[in-house]
Amino acid sequence: MPAKKSNRPSPGNSLAIGRSAEISEYGPTKILKLFFKEIPTSEIDTEYSNSVIAFSTGATSMKCHEKVKIGDRQGLVFDRLDGISLTKLPDKKPLTFFTLSKILADLHLDLHKKQTKKMKDIRSEAVKTLSKEPLSFLSKKEKKIAKRILESLPEGSSVLHLDYHPENVVVVKDSFVIIDWMTALKGDPAADVASTVFLLQDAELWPGTPFLKILFYTAVRKFILKGYLKRYLSVSGIDWKDIERWRLPILIFRLGLWNIESERPALQKEIQEILSSSKAGK
Repeated sequence: MPAKKSNRPSPGNSLAIGRSAEISEYGPTKILKLFFKEIPTSEIDTEYSNSVIAFSTGATSMKCHEKVKIGDRQGLVFDRLDGISLTKLPDKKPLTFFTLSKILADLHLDLHKKQTKKMKDIRSEAVKTLSKEPLSFLSKKEKKIAKRILESLPEGSSVLHLDYHPENVVVVKDSFVIIDWMTALKGDPAADVASTVFLLQDAELWPGTPFLKILFYTAVRKFILKGYLKRYLSVSGIDWKDIERWRLPILIFRLGLWNIESERPALQKEIQEILSSSKAGK
């Protein structure tokens, strides 16, 4: 679907800036996610499609209305949510800090009840990612082993967010809304849990974060992750081994799609260790 040339509201006040886009006001009831020029059109099209599917399945109540073009940049128009991220909820209600893990797990459990055939399959997308430039450090033999591992993973039809963490949950009055569907796929719920484990345990914090804040946020993430896993595993019946087996594709996605310089050496090392271990245990 081509982006519409916008003769509608102009972008208003900037609300947030992320790695791929800037969020601005767009009229009284909507927001504009305006992507930076270097973001490929295919990725924007994917987020549009995923957002529409997520809304139709009930995975989110935040509707994506249309694609627009503002100057030489493309954007998506969403409902405006008058709320705060789950991360900031304890600032208003301090005692909720101790329930964040449960909220995060219960929302994820509910999300994984949503089924779809329309999103792309996580296994086939992981195999495609092997051909991207950041994975070129792997030999042909290593890629062959990786492909075998990826194709042997269990199938599924659950909606997977794959960027699920407290900043992508918005608290609106007494409800919670999951946002940002660019990376969404379908598949086994354990894969999405593996992604959240990486995000809360291994992912780089925002560049430029002061050292003391890094220490604080690392401790907070560790606390939230521990409670989140305990709750998710106990309710779902999924075993930790089911989550561990999805570690490889999550690392491949992280390196192949994000390619964050500070994370690159550790990701390359762990990917090769997994492949080497798999080869030895074959």
